[in-house]
Amino acid sequence: MISIKVNLPKLDNSSLWDKTYAILKERLIRRDFKPNEKLSIPELAEKLGVSRTPIRDALNRLEMEGLVKTISKVGTFVKPIEVGDVLDIMDTRLMLEFWTVDKIASSPSTKELTQTLTKMDDILVHSSRLIDSSVFESYLQADFNLAFHLEFIKLGKNQKNIEIYQNLMNYRFVAMKSSLISKEMVVTAQDQHYSIINSLKGGDIGDIKKVIQLHMEDSKERLLNKLKTNGGII
Repeated sequence: MISIKVNLPKLDNSSLWDKTYAILKERLIRRDFKPNEKLSIPELAEKLGVSRTPIRDALNRLEMEGLVKTISKVGTFVKPIEVGDVLDIMDTRLMLEFWTVDKIASSPSTKELTQTLTKMDDILVHSSRLIDSSVFESYLQADFNLAFHLEFIKLGKNQKNIEIYQNLMNYRFVAMKSSLISKEMVVTAQDQHYSIINSLKGGDIGDIKKVIQLHMEDSKERLLNKLKTNGGII
């Protein structure tokens, strides 16, 4: 069994379970724990200064988010992100975004769409400032890409879809922490996001879907190329 050498801070008793979950999630995203590494509940409990119960609860929540996997009678392991995972995630993202487009078409609300477009545009303006000011790390930490797409997904008014989308995007956090998301990728995505806004303003459903699909396919190919140069796994 791999011995965990990560230094973890002791936790106080307030919101203990949530804090346990939050700190383990952050360490997983930062890849302090390596892909396929076995996580020892007793060792995690000792290092965090908590009982095993909040550790088990946190790992159950993280498994639901796809960050760890449990093998019966063997243990819990850090779930790696591989080529197949990226392909599946991007397909599901596209499905959810297309569903949102169809939802907009079936029950249009000009006022709500206008408000959402304003929020999406504000996100792009703010994020562009960070990219251009050479504070690229700040852009990554804020994850404006997720914020942009979530505003769009919210138009569908389906809370489960929103939660699924957020969980799907965990791979982006891992990719960012692994330096797989480059500035050039972000700049290209920004331009494509503006195209999405313009297509939404135009109101042509076919055009909206076409622009979104082009964005997804381009993002997928760029990330896959980066992933392959990283050994095919993060």
